[in-house]
Amino acid sequence: MSLFRFCVPATLALCTCTLHAQTDGPTTVVVKAKRADVVTKIDRKVYRADADIQASTGSAADLLNNIPAVDVDVDGNVSLRGDTSVTVLIDGMPSSQMQGAARGGALMGFSAADIEQIEIITSPSAEFQPDGAGGIINIVTKKNRKRGGAGQVLANLGTDGRHNGSVGGSYSTGKVDLSGSLGNRKDWRQRVSDSTAGTMEAAPNISHQTLDESNDRWYGKGALKYTPNNTQTFGLSADYATRTEHRYSSQATLPSNAPAYRRDGDGGGPRTDAGLAFNAEQKLAHPGEALSVYLKRSHSDESNLYDYRQDHTAPALQRDFGQQVYDVSKLTIAYVRPGGDGNTLKAGYDVEYDHNAFNDSSATGTGGALGANPAAINHFRYRQAVNAAYTTYAVKRDALEILGGLRFEQNDIQTLQKVSGDHSAQHYRKLYPTLNSLYTLNDADTLSLGYSKRIKKPDPEDLNPYVNRADPNNLRRGNPDLRPQMTDALELGYVHEAGSVSYGATAFYRRSRDGDTDVLTPLDNGVVLITKANLPAGQSGGVDFRAAGKLTSSLSYNASGTVFYNEINSQASGAATSRSNVGFNGKGTLDYQLGVRDRMQVSANYRGKRLTPQGYNMPFGVVNLGYRHQVDDQLTLVATVSDVFNTQHMRRVYDTRDFHGEYRRHQLGQIAYLGLSYNFGGKRKAKDVEFNYD
Repeated sequence: MSLFRFCVPATLALCTCTLHAQTDGPTTVVVKAKRADVVTKIDRKVYRADADIQASTGSAADLLNNIPAVDVDVDGNVSLRGDTSVTVLIDGMPSSQMQGAARGGALMGFSAADIEQIEIITSPSAEFQPDGAGGIINIVTKKNRKRGGAGQVLANLGTDGRHNGSVGGSYSTGKVDLSGSLGNRKDWRQRVSDSTAGTMEAAPNISHQTLDESNDRWYGKGALKYTPNNTQTFGLSADYATRTEHRYSSQATLPSNAPAYRRDGDGGGPRTDAGLAFNAEQKLAHPGEALSVYLKRSHSDESNLYDYRQDHTAPALQRDFGQQVYDVSKLTIAYVRPGGDGNTLKAGYDVEYDHNAFNDSSATGTGGALGANPAAINHFRYRQAVNAAYTTYAVKRDALEILGGLRFEQNDIQTLQKVSGDHSAQHYRKLYPTLNSLYTLNDADTLSLGYSKRIKKPDPEDLNPYVNRADPNNLRRGNPDLRPQMTDALELGYVHEAGSVSYGATAFYRRSRDGDTDVLTPLDNGVVLITKANLPAGQSGGVDFRAAGKLTSSLSYNASGTVFYNEINSQASGAATSRSNVGFNGKGTLDYQLGVRDRMQVSANYRGKRLTPQGYNMPFGVVNLGYRHQVDDQLTLVATVSDVFNTQHMRRVYDTRDFHGEYRRHQLGQIAYLGLSYNFGGKRKAKDVEFNYD
């Protein structure tokens, strides 16, 4: 990365913005009390996206990684309180682009500038699907709520050819609301990995790999809302995104009992995501009583074609094709009726159908025409039907709020491996009780209590008996008999908010059965087979804490962390019967207000040692920088540098009775961006102008 090539245009842009501010004449800036960075509700915590300067130039993955209790690894995989079983929703609803292994890439390509807030729901009510043992992350996108026309243009230039930008606008008459946006994001990542692994009796297998990955994503969305009268509302929305990915990899391998060889790969392919949604609401006779219908269909299709050339081993040439298709249809019918004394009844019926397809093929040879490899052909189909009914009842008595609920779900899952004819089916009916309460001690202090029963269903590909040979050293095979994980989650929290000072802590405990894990089995010539197995039982717990306030009139801080305990019964994975550890994840931000127009931000992220069924992950930390200059009430300049010290190092250690090794991966994450945003229309009153972000 050349920071010099980045700094020259950045300096010119800053000078241009300064001249723009000077020639436009004086700007009246009214500093008022701002919206809270975080709001605590009875069943969730809501975080403002624009409180993080990285949100102006980064991705949804970058934004989530600065949210308390949330961690995102270098592949975009999300964990909540250390649990990777997390459901990600967009505007409260499931989406095909957030399904399966491709979710990480979707989050890294999702522009954070389109996000208004992030909702962290660790104790969801029965209104939500119980999927995700760790909880739910709801990404709420930006919407115009004011009459008239308004819009925004964003442009960000990054190092090494990175760039992203978008244009969006909206128009509202009161009865008709129109909105739309179009954007592009181009990114490039490089990763270097080293692996040393083998059995206790033999010398280890050694491997070194570099991977260059580029993504070019275009996306657009539009929405129409029509309110013909005071009792009816209709809405229609559509979104579409296309992404082109290209990868180049180079791997050198030294097996323990075979000659060394080299394998180079080159390829990629397109991905499309599309969604169409309709909603309607009819207000009924009782004040606040309403009946609503929501219908959505989303579809994602990703195809990749890779060519590999191998030296000193056969086959010399290999061409792999892979396709993943996710199709999600969702229908929700909901009824709400407020009662007297703050009581509210909700009831609903949900239907969801998932139709997924996975296709793979491979051809090998020494040159010229390649021959098909029958062992690498995969045509796997996954079908899921979910029928659910739920009810929740909220009660508010003076300082006490209680939200109880019960959800019934029937799941029917069918799989078919068309090549071998193997098929499987899972059918289960379960009740999911939930309970949340919030008690206000005084104007500044509240207590909360939450309980929910959750489920983690096996990922579709984890049920596929096909052996994936895309990486000849690490074969993968699913387990059709994999059972869903059931989790009971309990938490107790305390929050203090008084003026600019806030702090709080939440103690949580989770007990699970039938959790799943990767099981590594060494084969001949340094090859490892990775399969899935259920764990008998496991439990985890810990304490989340958060504190925010002012050190001086211009310097504010925001710190959060999780001290966790994790216990795993690893009998199924070849390790000891039961193991446990205590770890810590922490995050901190310093915000310095240089003046009315300028703000600097330094944020740090630390991820502690974490237990896995066959070993552990070692800790690492990352530091980010951000700067925002408010030129006037329309134009803003933003500069960010992520991973300032280039420390995104992941280290995983395997340690079992039969297998030991170490896997290291370094992502070159030191990335700088310079961005401009221009807002037009939507004239606001002086009291709404918020240039002071402290």
